Amino acid sequence: MERPRIALGDRAGRITLNISANSECSSALPMLDRHLAAYPEAGYVAKEEVDVRTLDEVLEGLPDARIFLKVDTQGFERQVIQGASASLGRIRGVQLEMSLVPLYEGEALMPEMVNFMAERGFVIMGIEPGSSDGRTGQLLQVDGLFFRG
Repeated sequence: MERPRIALGDRAGRITLNISANSECSSALPMLDRHLAAYPEAGYVAKEEVDVRTLDEVLEGLPDARIFLKVDTQGFERQVIQGASASLGRIRGVQLEMSLVPLYEGEALMPEMVNFMAERGFVIMGIEPGSSDGRTGQLLQVDGLFFRG
């Protein structure tokens, strides 16, 4: 049986996903030229309409547990966290992909995301290097490790 395909966001509804030839680069946000210049193989090949649910909806009814959340949604991380306002107290740690340079239209960059998480009671405890531009060597994305302060 095939599972339904959904996206996580800040509110329930429907959204169009931009499907990349490299599935790791598919996003609800449009890809910017800077991203395509670094990864030409990541161009979009299709669009797909999917239902959007919030993390609060997904976690509702699950037993209380120590939750570690990993969010890697190609620039849509802020919206995923915004959809978890009632659940954040259950979440002990978050691994969050953050861009250092704009790669997707409308995404929040690393400094904004660090502040955004701090406003929600999470302290950045570590940074892991992510993707780099193979042409220049510039680091484009990192994963931030956040834990409750």
